[in-house]
Amino acid sequence: MVGRFLVFLGGVIVVALFVALLAPLFIDWTDFRKNFEDQASRIIGKKVVVHGAVDARLLPFPSVTLHDVRVGQEVDGSPIVQIEQFSMDAELAPFLSGEALIFDMRVVNPRVKLRLLKDGTLDWTRGSQPEIPAKTVVLENVHVTGGDIQFIDDQSGRSRRITGLNAEMSAKSLAGPWRIEGDAALDGAHGSFMIASNQPDENGILRMRTRLQPDKQPVMVDLDGELKLVDRRPNYQGAISASIESRNAKSADKTDVPPRLKGKFELTNESIRIPEYRLEIGATDDPYVVTGEATLDTGSQPQFLLIANGQQIDVNRIGNQGANGKTTRDPGLSARQRLNALIQIVSQVPVPQVPGKATVRLPAIVAGDTTIRDIQLDVQPAGKGWIIDNVVGTLPGRTQVEGQGKLNLQGQASFVGQITVASNQPTGLAAWLSGSVDPAIRQLRQAGFSADVSLTHDRQTFNNLEIAVGQATLKGRMDRQALANQVPTLDVALAGDALDLDALRALTGLFTGQDGGDNVLDHKITARLKADKFTAFGVEAGDVEASFAIADGALAVDKLSIKNLAGAEVTATGRAEGSLLDYKGSGEITFKSADPGSFFTMLKQHLPQHPVMDRLVRNAAWYTNTALRGALTLGGDEGDGLTLTLAGVTNGSRVNLDYRMSDLLALTGKGTTSLEATLENSVTSILFGQAGLDPLPVEADANGRLTLKVQAEGTDPADAQLTFATDRTSFTAGGKVDVRPQAFMNGQLAVSLESADLDPYLVMNGIAVPQMGTGLPFKLTTNATIDGDKISFADIAGHAADNEFSGALTVDRKAEKTTATGELALSKADATWLGEAVYGPMTDAATGDLSAGALGLPIIKDLDVNLKLSAKQFWPGWSGAISDFTSNVAYKGDELQLNDIKGGWDGGTVNGSLLFTNADGTGFFQTQLALADADLAGVVWPRDGAPVANGKFGLGLSMEASGKSMKDIAGSLNGSGELRLGDISVRGLNLGMLAPLLAATDPMQDQLNAGKVHPIVETLLNNGEAKLPPTAIPFNVTDGVLRFQNVSVTTDQAKLVGNGQIDLPQERINASLNIALNPGGEVLPGAEPAVRLDFSGLLASPGRTIDVTDITGFLSLRAYERERRRVERLQSNVLEKQRLRREVALYKFNDIERQKAAAFEAQRQAEEQRLRALAAQAERDRQAAEAKAKADAEAEARAKAKAAEDAKAAAEAARRAQEQLTVPPENSLNFETVPGLPGVQVPQ
Repeated sequence: MVGRFLVFLGGVIVVALFVALLAPLFIDWTDFRKNFEDQASRIIGKKVVVHGAVDARLLPFPSVTLHDVRVGQEVDGSPIVQIEQFSMDAELAPFLSGEALIFDMRVVNPRVKLRLLKDGTLDWTRGSQPEIPAKTVVLENVHVTGGDIQFIDDQSGRSRRITGLNAEMSAKSLAGPWRIEGDAALDGAHGSFMIASNQPDENGILRMRTRLQPDKQPVMVDLDGELKLVDRRPNYQGAISASIESRNAKSADKTDVPPRLKGKFELTNESIRIPEYRLEIGATDDPYVVTGEATLDTGSQPQFLLIANGQQIDVNRIGNQGANGKTTRDPGLSARQRLNALIQIVSQVPVPQVPGKATVRLPAIVAGDTTIRDIQLDVQPAGKGWIIDNVVGTLPGRTQVEGQGKLNLQGQASFVGQITVASNQPTGLAAWLSGSVDPAIRQLRQAGFSADVSLTHDRQTFNNLEIAVGQATLKGRMDRQALANQVPTLDVALAGDALDLDALRALTGLFTGQDGGDNVLDHKITARLKADKFTAFGVEAGDVEASFAIADGALAVDKLSIKNLAGAEVTATGRAEGSLLDYKGSGEITFKSADPGSFFTMLKQHLPQHPVMDRLVRNAAWYTNTALRGALTLGGDEGDGLTLTLAGVTNGSRVNLDYRMSDLLALTGKGTTSLEATLENSVTSILFGQAGLDPLPVEADANGRLTLKVQAEGTDPADAQLTFATDRTSFTAGGKVDVRPQAFMNGQLAVSLESADLDPYLVMNGIAVPQMGTGLPFKLTTNATIDGDKISFADIAGHAADNEFSGALTVDRKAEKTTATGELALSKADATWLGEAVYGPMTDAATGDLSAGALGLPIIKDLDVNLKLSAKQFWPGWSGAISDFTSNVAYKGDELQLNDIKGGWDGGTVNGSLLFTNADGTGFFQTQLALADADLAGVVWPRDGAPVANGKFGLGLSMEASGKSMKDIAGSLNGSGELRLGDISVRGLNLGMLAPLLAATDPMQDQLNAGKVHPIVETLLNNGEAKLPPTAIPFNVTDGVLRFQNVSVTTDQAKLVGNGQIDLPQERINASLNIALNPGGEVLPGAEPAVRLDFSGLLASPGRTIDVTDITGFLSLRAYERERRRVERLQSNVLEKQRLRREVALYKFNDIERQKAAAFEAQRQAEEQRLRALAAQAERDRQAAEAKAKADAEAEARAKAKAAEDAKAAAEAARRAQEQLTVPPENSLNFETVPGLPGVQVPQ
């Protein structure tokens, strides 16, 4: 078509050009029109007639304008080509070289008719051949406006039309190459085009490149091939490429590569054929590829064929999010809405009115936010719609969809056929459909259905319905009808091995949508369900059969039978109707369960959180063998909004419960709510367990009754009272408390407890109290205030056995472990009792000694108690009571501290601290005590009914120990201290007994020994009392043994030195006291009058022994000395005579020696005189010799000096004489002589 048009246009141009140039010189202007028509007809090959005016001029440049030019003629007489106006302007200079240059040409409103004859040839090609001098004409600018081309196909009887053709053309010659750009509308579809061609070759084949860009579709098509005539039939074939382009440059994503197509094409009068194509979608380096072929036969027997096969699928790159990797979705669209949207898209695809078949095999189709993968589609056109022979596709969530049937697209869309949907990932399907995933769907690994369906907008019928939800299969039917302005109805009948109502409801919601009026519960529902396993609202039940109807706000349950609901059997019937403000109904329910623990757990998981429910689950084991029957009434005759009564038995307890709510609006915090429940059982431990405690199977009082009464007005604190009573024990707690879960039990309660014996209840509840088991009469009253942070017990008063107590206690509710602070006043307290709270039993029950067994566990763990403890009497366990005792007590279960201890003891004051620790069976003990001004008589042992000592003392002590038993701890005591004694007196200690003892023993003539001395010493020692000055006794404690050494006390009568040790665990002493009596003038060298007292045995009454060895030795030595002195007096006379004789001999000897010494002295003096004289003479001789030598030396020196002086004088005289005889040399410079006067010397 385009080629024929170009041939015509070129011919007209040549004729007009030469006419415009040559006519003024050679042609008669009156005959110009006819000559133009003849020349144009010859050149074009068709009859050319100019019906309008013809204008031509030469200057300033050649120009010609033709009006109403017509070419050829149809059978009906109409022209094949008609141009309203044709004009051109040419350059004059190129004509000198034989070339025509048209720099501007205008073709206005050309109209062309091309006819395809029944034999498939173009009528234009019939007739004479054109003769165009194509190579001598150059076109720079050609403007075509308002063009109209009509293509008439006589073979099929159809016509195509191009209107509004506007184009800009240029050509280096009329034979080409041509370049054409413009726009037009094909059968009303507007677009732009571009044509570029080469020159025809020797075979008449024109190489041409065409680009088409329709306005409504964002696509660009490039055709590059050869245009030729085959048997006078136009044939255009070559390569085709197309791509989808973004018309909005601002929003285009540069990384989003549009789809593109490449292939081959062949365009003839009878068909459009693409024998092969390759469609690429996504990234260029790894695109998604679709290949296939397509044919549209427009001949005498029109038909079509489309084959598409996809390859290299990558949904993440071809989806709406590109590289983001997931298909976008609109959460506001349901499956039904998506189906409607898909039908709208499909309805836009024209249904071919020719027979044919379309076969599509594509990995993916992206339409809006929907991605369908692995498509297999075999369809045939069927008038108003399609016959679907087979359709298979995969939706998100690995959902396989298959179907067959007839799809009607005109009027009200409908589908009748078979559908199968199977999803292997329901969560993905749900996320795609709704944008969120229902928790029920998250539990499914697979889901699907198959049915014979009849689907219209108003009604959807599923017969032979088979639903697979997870591993379960349901069979039945479902019919949904939704007429305009009416409540939709839903009739369901399903039966199978398992039914998940939540999943079924969620899946149905996906397909019906969650908009107003589309929710499943907004339907009128008639349902008959039966399943071996039934799941609804997250609750699983077994062997369920139900028949119910929901319509106009009314619920009618004809039958509900559940054989296994979390281990319980439940039946119910009833009916309810009305509005929320005026709801009426009644029903009956039965409940049986051998072990309701699972049932309670299920309730906890699906009811609002409440501490009562938590405790019920934890203590479910106390509700075995439960059988209850109840009645539920809504809007009764008395106006109660809700009434529930239950009666029956549970674990042997008789149960009666009455719950009333004055108005259903009490659910929002208004109205009156009351509850009264009673439990009665002969076994009180069961009642304690059913009350929420954790009792042990220990029998206490029999025939217990537990009653709870609660009445609340709106959200105000409720009046609550809990009572437990037996014949011997009663407990009551009543007051105003909050029953809301977030502030449960906050309020004020008056609590009282009284029991003839509390021991069994303590054991029952696992509370171990030291030294328990002998019976514990108990009474307690207190006022409890409970809030979110703490529990305060005020005005605590009562007694435990004969020990009265009072005080106040605060328990911290937010601490990780039980934490309490307060004050407690007792009539008496016991350190052993406190120690057993940490170490367990401290003594052997059989022997009363410290236990050698392993330490027990602390009575209470995870406890942190800090008390200001006071007691009238505190018994430390090793001595008498401490009076007016106070201490800051800190108890942590495995650790007990008594800090800041103060009190009175034994007439003095005591203060200090104690620490008891039990670390996984290893005990640790530490103490620091200080005692002042205590009475010594209160701690020493008695003698003859009276204390062995009197006076005041003080004590400082620091000790610690560790071990795995009490015996180990006591045996590992280590520490030190000091005992400070004041002025004391000690009975049975006579320090002045030496004088009477000497008086008693001196007259004895017999030999003294210990046997004779001991009775005398013991008698004298006991018959007296010692007064001792203040003394400090340091000591240390090692491995449980207290030791003191070398303790010394000195008085005028004696010196006392003590050593000893006390075994603290055994309370035994082993000590000695050495008494060194002062002998005064009776002192004896080598002997000391000392007595040693040895003490051993129990510390409370040690035995005493007296060792008289030293004093016996002293007395024996004293007797010996008396005898010795008598013998010495006898010997002294003999010795005196002998001494006198020795003295006379000595005197004589000394006289002779004196005479000898005098003579020797005289001789010595004479010799000494002679020697002194000789020494004097020698000294004089020496001095004379020295004087003479000195004189000789001086004379010699003077002689030498004189000789030297004489020699010097002689030499000087000789020198002078020589100088006088010497004549100076001639012409010499001699300043001592006068120049010119030889021999004359200047006077000196």
